[in-house]
Amino acid sequence: MLYELSTADRAALPDSYVTQPRYLKYRDADQAKPYAKYFRAATRPVPEHVVHALVGGMAPAEYGYGVEEAADRITRPGYEHLESGWTRLSSGVVMVGVLTPMPGVTAEMWDWWFGRHSTESARYKLWFPDAHQYAALGEDRGADRTLTDRQRYVGNVSYVDEYIGGRLQKLAIRFLDPEKMGILASSGSTHICARVTLSTHPVAIGRLIHQVRPTDDGAEMRSRFFLNDTGILDLPARSLSPSAGGRALASALGRRIGRTALPVLAPRLMPSTLGTDMLHHCASEMNRLAGFLPQLYEEFRGTP
Repeated sequence: MLYELSTADRAALPDSYVTQPRYLKYRDADQAKPYAKYFRAATRPVPEHVVHALVGGMAPAEYGYGVEEAADRITRPGYEHLESGWTRLSSGVVMVGVLTPMPGVTAEMWDWWFGRHSTESARYKLWFPDAHQYAALGEDRGADRTLTDRQRYVGNVSYVDEYIGGRLQKLAIRFLDPEKMGILASSGSTHICARVTLSTHPVAIGRLIHQVRPTDDGAEMRSRFFLNDTGILDLPARSLSPSAGGRALASALGRRIGRTALPVLAPRLMPSTLGTDMLHHCASEMNRLAGFLPQLYEEFRGTP
């Protein structure tokens, strides 16, 4: 499943990536934002079913599947064995599932949020103030009010620095059209799909799918992560963090060397706690934002 580069992938790294300070929670400048009343010092506790999944440890590999099956599996009605939990496949891929109930929320609200959240780091901190440090976009499309919410993020890159577990990750989330993964549009639902890469090197480390589908009292999000699904992308050096190693890997020779070395090096990029770390992180941020997303959407929809 090849990843096709967009104009945002080829764009230069945002200037703020180098100049903006990194910190958790909020500072005085953040408190001046019009949405500051939604700030909280920490997320809410994760739902009880996620606690059980965390305590239960790794699920049987038979409950998991690879990304090539994801389009068929996640669009089926009902639920799967691994709605919340994680497992490691024989391929080495770590599959994580997270189910988040979201009363009062709609799929449209999530498309709006994904088109909005990476414009400012303070917005990204709304989502997970005790883990999110920084966010910026490959292409800031917020000023073009002719675009739909989906057009603002599909084909765009969200550069984010965040803690997953106790490890700081410098990531580039490369959003793609769900049809590229074989997922067709369905009424009342949305699917948010991305290739997850490092922002420091042209190295892909995983894929994600968030399905938001309607329920009787609002919506639910069914998240799927396929981690340790690695590859070398044909990214230009200007789109990477200005480190000698990362930009050297973006050269033609570097990519050839990287493709040979990546199977050996990839396990070093993935901590042994990856499954539980991702499970807790996703459950925390989705549960946190679902608690006030309807109010945030009502107040700020239609604004850049």
